[in-house]
Amino acid sequence: MPAATTAQAGPPGHTQAPSKHRWWALAVIGLAQLMVVLDATIVNIALPSAQQDLGFDNNGRQWIVTAYSLAFGSLLLLGGRLADLFGRKTTFIVGVVGFAAASALGGAANGFTMLVVARAVQGLFGALLAPAALSLLTTTFTEPKERARAFGIFGAIAGSGAAVGLVLGGLLTEYLDWRWTLYVNDVIAVPALIGALVFLGRSLPAERPKLDILGVVLVSGGLFGIVYGFANAETHDWDNWMTWGFLAAGAVFLVAFFLWQTRAKHPVLPLRVLADRDRAAALSTILISSAGMFGVFLFLTYYLQGTLGYSPVKNGVAFLPMVAALMVLAQLSTNVLVPRIGPKIVVPTGMLLAVGGMIWLTRLDLHSGYAAHVLGPLLLLGAGLGMSMPAAMSYATLGVQASDQGVASAAVNTTQQVGGSISTALLNTLAATAATNYAKDHLSDPLVKANAALHSYEVAYWWSAGFFAFAVIVTALLFRAKRSAGAPAGADDPTRAGEPTGPKAAATAALPAAAATAVLRGQVRDGTGSPVPRTAITLLDTSGRQLARALSGEDGSYAVDTAERGSLVLIGSAPGHQPQVVTLTLNGAPVSHDLVILPSPGGLAGTVRGGDGEVLPGALVVATDERGDVTASTTTAMDGGYRIDELLPGEHTVSVSAPGHRPAAVPVTVTTETARCDIRLSVAATLRGTVHAPDGRALDDARVTLIDAAGNVVGTRTTSVDGSYAFTDLSSEQYTVIASGYPPVATQVTLDGGRDGVDILLGHKEQ
Repeated sequence: MPAATTAQAGPPGHTQAPSKHRWWALAVIGLAQLMVVLDATIVNIALPSAQQDLGFDNNGRQWIVTAYSLAFGSLLLLGGRLADLFGRKTTFIVGVVGFAAASALGGAANGFTMLVVARAVQGLFGALLAPAALSLLTTTFTEPKERARAFGIFGAIAGSGAAVGLVLGGLLTEYLDWRWTLYVNDVIAVPALIGALVFLGRSLPAERPKLDILGVVLVSGGLFGIVYGFANAETHDWDNWMTWGFLAAGAVFLVAFFLWQTRAKHPVLPLRVLADRDRAAALSTILISSAGMFGVFLFLTYYLQGTLGYSPVKNGVAFLPMVAALMVLAQLSTNVLVPRIGPKIVVPTGMLLAVGGMIWLTRLDLHSGYAAHVLGPLLLLGAGLGMSMPAAMSYATLGVQASDQGVASAAVNTTQQVGGSISTALLNTLAATAATNYAKDHLSDPLVKANAALHSYEVAYWWSAGFFAFAVIVTALLFRAKRSAGAPAGADDPTRAGEPTGPKAAATAALPAAAATAVLRGQVRDGTGSPVPRTAITLLDTSGRQLARALSGEDGSYAVDTAERGSLVLIGSAPGHQPQVVTLTLNGAPVSHDLVILPSPGGLAGTVRGGDGEVLPGALVVATDERGDVTASTTTAMDGGYRIDELLPGEHTVSVSAPGHRPAAVPVTVTTETARCDIRLSVAATLRGTVHAPDGRALDDARVTLIDAAGNVVGTRTTSVDGSYAFTDLSSEQYTVIASGYPPVATQVTLDGGRDGVDILLGHKEQ
């Protein structure tokens, strides 16, 4: 598979080579995302039990939820920028560890204050974890088909996490204890942390800019004001001064933040991240869908438990068909529908299905049954969200500059959080007002309380349907239309009238003369910085359609031209080198992007034998490069054979060691093919003997030194109580044995791979 990186045409950021374990990395990222989204609903189920256990009032229940959402929502953009500045893997690991620690603290809470603090700390580390997870996913999967599959899985987790939280929260609360709704995060965090350490690649920014402190203060203050304002509207009233005061202050802070970002040298949220039309459509989808989605989880939960009398566990299980539909349509949407017909049709269609599901829910009454009246709209809603949410998440981060992936991912999470906050506050208020008005107008109804609640749910469903309907209009207008596969690039661009299209255009783009006007040009180099001539350059759109191709010149330079805009895929391949793939964002202005392609890896294979030709199983084979760094190691099989793959071409040293044999090292030249390198080890020789006095007594503590033929000291021994000494693991050659005496005694011995003995008689007399 070609090596892949994610890059942005323009200022250099940091790029990340593809991981061999990227699908394992997806599992790790998915676990972390599940941990974050679970906490949006899992604790809600446990609130009555926690309240009874810890003894706080009903206002305190709201603060258990608000403490998390305030810290999470207001610090997301900061967390995303920290991921860009200090590395995504580092930020991810810190987020996992901190989130797990805060969850353990909350689970062990002995009072209301301790629980609220733990929830706030959870939100803080969640603000680090969530954008780091999404940006890791974005930079790990850059090949279009793999990216679609990965975002389908990730989007399904993000979209269904709230429903899973309801199920899990009900099970844990009913069969264990409310504290396990927090402890469960530690169970998830352990494999996530181990997987992160093993499978996630480390990425550090090429240039580490300073953090925009003023920008952080403005955006955190603005988001805090917005989230707190809506949260206050839930517990108080829209007429309350704190509600509008915090909302107004949040709006002022955010306006000041965006104005400052146009001037800041190192902005927290570079406005280029929001400039792309498809990205704006994707973020709008996430914002509005999150607002509508909470109408399902919140008020349908009220209906199932309050009207139909479902237990918490049965309530959670009731949402599982919706989760299943969401997961199936997420894969179908991102892998089949969007690549073929584009998001402009798929995403609005998904929103339209969600509208239908919400309108269907308005028909529920006091005697509705699950299979006949609830299951259908849930399946429709799951299908709609599955078609739209994963695709929107993918387009929200596609083509973003590598150094901005963290903050772009934070923008996704921020819109999701703000959408949920707006929806929860607005729908709760509207529903409460509707229930009150209904009760006033139907005082003679013996079931006035139940019918008033039912009416309030109906109002909430209609408003949620309105959110989704608005999303249909916004996404249909904003998403770019996908050209048909046969339409030539530039055919619908009036500024390119008269220019060649189709094969002729591709051929024209391959000419060196095109470099003067080409929209994309650069140079191809190898790992040492040398140019790589005759590299095949191919430019594709995200559906895999070829837009242009070219060959690099003798100096490695290339130029390609296209009228296509947005996220495109650039591929460079040359004989004897690994293909390189990058995702670029083009907006019509000429840009420069250099490609670095590494030589194709080669390999070594051979057999290790002993001095008599016998094969040596279990021998250690180590390859080091010219700098002496270990590049690979293995052990020989039962037949003495070994094989090492993935070695970069160049000069290497192969070292082999085996028990009972002398180690050996040989130089070898690795090419793009597998080289043969058989190695023979000589048997290690042993020299033993005894040191005697003139009268024949064995002498202990005598000093014996062994010197090789070149005059090097091989080793020194001190005789034992019986006068014996031994040197092991010696080569078969001539040595000199010297024993301390007056004068010293020197004896020459030639070893042939066996066990030779040299007894030494000291030349002095005992006193």
